[in-house]
Amino acid sequence: MIDPAAILGGGAFLGVAAGATYAIALGGVVREALRPERKTVGWALGRGSPADPAVWGLPAREWSHSHEGASCPVFDIGVDDPGAPTAIVLHGFARSRYDALARLSPVLPHVKRVLMPDLPGHGDAMGRGTRIGSDEDAFVASLIETATTSPVILVGHSLGATIALHAAAQEALAGRIRGVVALAPYERMSTPLGARLDLRGMPRGPLLRPTVAVLRALGIEERSTRASAARAACPVAVLAGDADPVTPLDEAKAIALAASTSRFDVVRHGRHDDFHTLGAQQMADAVAWVARVA
Repeated sequence: MIDPAAILGGGAFLGVAAGATYAIALGGVVREALRPERKTVGWALGRGSPADPAVWGLPAREWSHSHEGASCPVFDIGVDDPGAPTAIVLHGFARSRYDALARLSPVLPHVKRVLMPDLPGHGDAMGRGTRIGSDEDAFVASLIETATTSPVILVGHSLGATIALHAAAQEALAGRIRGVVALAPYERMSTPLGARLDLRGMPRGPLLRPTVAVLRALGIEERSTRASAARAACPVAVLAGDADPVTPLDEAKAIALAASTSRFDVVRHGRHDDFHTLGAQQMADAVAWVARVA
């Protein structure tokens, strides 16, 4: 004879187990969003990638920029020339200035100086963690104000692209930022969060909205990259790959169309990190266009 109490007890146990499993999964997604894997010098050396701009014979030094509890190392390449632009190259989520070195070549012919910081919570940065683009444009603004007197071109990839566009929308920087090159920008934070769930085979429906809600409760608000592009008082070049599993092509195109002066290029068969390989020439053309129009 089946014992109803046993059935109820078993069901309760399974319910508790399922709830605990869900809570662990949600906590893991939130934790990874706030504390991504660090791409440090060891990561670069392990991949056989350059760990210092000096490897390419470039005059460079390294120093740290501090802002609101974050101390972030910066590769400083070239010389500051008030009459020539400085490029600030911003890496993507869970990446670093070492990763950004791969996208340096198309930038160098058009500037006299390049600044490549680790964003808060990434690479070798110390102190506060990432805010996933909700306020890092203030970090960029403080870097511009303290580190250079030159006009600035921002070159950003993924998270760095959205931060660059949010910075370009600041009225206080309207005269300083002369152009933005945005590689694989997305509209809101939920876009890459959902993509990471998909790529890992985790259920987007039950996890994405709760993750965004938890982050919001922690003070991390989603922002519209398209709205910032519309306020940018400078030319904006957007590049996106048509095989990108993170940034949808229509989001990147909408961001470009929102800017008053813009261009949009598609890297055929390009994924999220193919701008220095499949899209190298298109990236070089985009940087040249921004420098010329600016």
